[in-house]
Amino acid sequence: MQSNPAVVLSEKSIYLMSLWVFGLGALIVGFIIAFALALLFSARWRQGSGGDYLEKYLHHMMMDGPNRREIAYLGAIATAAYAEYLTRRNEFWVTYGQTTVAVLLLIVITVLLLTRTINPDAGLPILSGIAGFAIAKTTGNPRGVPPVPPEGREG
Repeated sequence: MQSNPAVVLSEKSIYLMSLWVFGLGALIVGFIIAFALALLFSARWRQGSGGDYLEKYLHHMMMDGPNRREIAYLGAIATAAYAEYLTRRNEFWVTYGQTTVAVLLLIVITVLLLTRTINPDAGLPILSGIAGFAIAKTTGNPRGVPPVPPEGREG
């Protein structure tokens, strides 16, 4: 007698496995959402680490009198730093969103494959497409500190 290498699962076991995968996926998505909410409402996320240095420098400029060159350079650095912050923040949330969507799609495709709603010949290319979607990321933003403004009149 030859044993059949393909294991045939009953409908009840397929149903239970699908519920298990769906529940595990829902738990993972719940953790992803809870982590995102914790980041959004965290005080550390909103505060920068260089605030004390900037505050001391601004106090020094107020007491000793700033010159135009320092003010222009400080404005250029502040603008560049804020733009860099916004760029990095947006990149993070786009990547986070891509990951969340990829996890949700992975759960749905897995459940559809388990219940034999879709054929593995169609489901596996979809899974590779989801992996490519999750990995893909492009940025074209230049970064760096602005150049020192040219020597000008001192204020």
